[in-house]
Amino acid sequence: MARFQENTHAFDELAAEVLALHRSDLPAMTLLLFGGPASVDAIAAALHVRRSAVSGTVERLQLAGYARAQPGSDRVELTEHARTWIGRIWASLQEDGDRILGGYSTAHLTVIAGFIEQACASQEARTAALRQWLVLPSSPAKRPHLRGGLSPAALQRVQVYVEANLGEAMPLQDLAARAALSPFHFARAFKTSMGVPPRAFVERRRLERAKQLLADTTRPITDVAVETGFGTQSRLTTVFKRHTGFTPAAFRRGRQG
Repeated sequence: MARFQENTHAFDELAAEVLALHRSDLPAMTLLLFGGPASVDAIAAALHVRRSAVSGTVERLQLAGYARAQPGSDRVELTEHARTWIGRIWASLQEDGDRILGGYSTAHLTVIAGFIEQACASQEARTAALRQWLVLPSSPAKRPHLRGGLSPAALQRVQVYVEANLGEAMPLQDLAARAALSPFHFARAFKTSMGVPPRAFVERRRLERAKQLLADTTRPITDVAVETGFGTQSRLTTVFKRHTGFTPAAFRRGRQG
């Protein structure tokens, strides 16, 4: 599967170069080819990309003679020039695909289709989970744009880094580097934005992750301690009880019971 994706990427890169386009322009061409004329807004919605990105794509397609605006409409359509080049580039691949598919029975194709459907569902779920890394955790503290705080972009970089490295050591200087500040200035700015020092924030995020693992899995508490950056079960127990009033074991029994 990885080899197939890499080869697809390489072919599309070359195809875009032949067409004098960006590789990111190809999905819009495909949409117009199979879906017919569409507006910039419709293309952006269908491809789940920003309108500004689609506007740039449409402009390049029009300049290259691959698309044109429909008279009296906000929609664009592919030109015959584009369809000719699409045929030249991708027709052989379609022929190969038809030939390969012809060598499989309907039963085999059904199994393959089922695998692809499940794989796509898994990708979508993992993508959604990964996207949550970019969601800023809510905070009752002062907003990050207040005087002396981190900018929203810098705060987001720090928080994404924390979420991705909860099981690793996170020295203050590493966090400060994400905000392009000295450790001293970063610590002050972070507290202004979030209401707590960086170390306390990291501990809180580790604690939330530990709660999730204790409630949703049966993994040993020692493993939970390591994965969430506490290192040892005793350290996890100390911090956990200080914040919740329960030991990790008692918390797990309560949630899973």
